[in-house]
Amino acid sequence: MAYNADTMSFDLPDTDTVYVSGLPTNITERDVEEFFGSIGVIKTDKKTRGKKIWLYRDKATGGLKGDGTVSYEDPFSAASAVEWFNQKEWKGSMLTVSLAERKGGGGGYGGG
Repeated sequence: MAYNADTMSFDLPDTDTVYVSGLPTNITERDVEEFFGSIGVIKTDKKTRGKKIWLYRDKATGGLKGDGTVSYEDPFSAASAVEWFNQKEWKGSMLTVSLAERKGGGGGYGGG
């Protein structure tokens, strides 16, 4: 979250989601929720009623790849998570945390 001296305010990030790499491969979503939830409220997925945490898995083995996303209730929490958790060690792994990039619009399989 960058402070803008010209406007004397903080720039609002354009996403409420962070991308995390370097995650230990022996963790659970609950571990991620406890750790990353210490900086802000993690969104609840309307469909699953679980927290909006996505841990990427290897399609062949089902094992964790070591990266994922965490979605917060507000963009300021996401920006704070980047500042607080990036380049921090957690459970023996060095984390890299950045604001997630939104997927581009257009394309896809639309009906009509």
